[in-house]
Amino acid sequence: MTSSLHVSLPDEMRAFVDMRANGKSQYTTPSEYVRALIREDMAREEDRRFAIRSLLRAEEEFRRGEMLPLSALDAIDAELDEELR
Repeated sequence: MTSSLHVSLPDEMRAFVDMRANGKSQYTTPSEYVRALIREDMAREEDRRFAIRSLLRAEEEFRRGEMLPLSALDAIDAELDEELR
């Protein structure tokens, strides 16, 4: 199922959308461009949720006395840094 969403944009933003969705680039229509932006944002949100779950799991393991190797903590830290940029 699909539905429509009307969005008002300032002229400068509309011109940018039109430039990105001119049929000569990756996006043929403004709708394709907006859907791609939303998909990217949804993926970032899922990545953030995964990072939070990983940290909570690490905290639980730490509280139980199960130490994570430093490399695992470094990987989690790097992932969070990347997500917050």
